[in-house]
Amino acid sequence: MEREFKEAPGHIRLHTVNDGSEAMDYIEGKGKFQNRHQYPTPDVILLDLKMPKVNGFEFLEWLRRESPDEHHLIPVVVMSSSALESDVKRAYELHVNSYMVKPVRWEDFRNRVRAIGIYWADHVQKPHMS
Repeated sequence: MEREFKEAPGHIRLHTVNDGSEAMDYIEGKGKFQNRHQYPTPDVILLDLKMPKVNGFEFLEWLRRESPDEHHLIPVVVMSSSALESDVKRAYELHVNSYMVKPVRWEDFRNRVRAIGIYWADHVQKPHMS
């Protein structure tokens, strides 16, 4: 995924974390993520629901209800292997901006990642975080 974002047109900087707990620390600028020049507040979050420690739904609940400052406004795109209606519905109840099912074929996945990058980098006005 990182390679596909690097090759996508547009101005995309991708920062990854290993699990939901790290994602929360990143948003809060805690621990190793204190340097906002190196780890800027994201313009958009690409979220997997099946993360270790804190899963995607738990992260979304925290982001939308408990995160500091204006971070609850950060757009979130879920990219999941789950097409279960209950997962889709729950994600939208937690105010995701988009829910995408990961395609099985590599070429389809690659095209989807590039489209996400182009759309969010070049076509969407996002809120500025102070």
